[in-house]
Amino acid sequence: MNKKIVVLTLCRVFPVAHKKAGELTHFEDNLKTGEKIHTVRGNDKNVWNDRYKEIKSGKKYLSVREWTGRPYHTSPIEIARYDTIGLQNIEMSYCFDDDYPKVWINNKEVFIQEVAANDGLSVEDFVEWFFGNSKENTFKGVIIHFTDFRY
Repeated sequence: MNKKIVVLTLCRVFPVAHKKAGELTHFEDNLKTGEKIHTVRGNDKNVWNDRYKEIKSGKKYLSVREWTGRPYHTSPIEIARYDTIGLQNIEMSYCFDDDYPKVWINNKEVFIQEVAANDGLSVEDFVEWFFGNSKENTFKGVIIHFTDFRY
């Protein structure tokens, strides 16, 4: 049986709206050294729940790719492949008096410093990635795990 592909694309450089726009993220290196063990994504219409089930059933695999240049305008190249992944729900919320957003993973509070490091980013870069130019003070999505680690 030929497995079908689920593509997940990482940014090679920080996005235009980030203060480090254009600088390398080093996600590929961090993934290969085990510094980046997951990625955080939005989950509109529970799309990642469905993809997770298909990967877990063995019908599909995850192809992690990286943009070779400007996202959606250049071809991505595969940097890793996973037959198994993990999935956890994440919610982040910022209050006006918080230094950093509060993070809950599967309804358990987790320090943002740990989540950011496991995502291959500093806390400051992680916060700006998700809240930089956003007018929203909450983020709901999923963590896609590349290893057996879970929070």
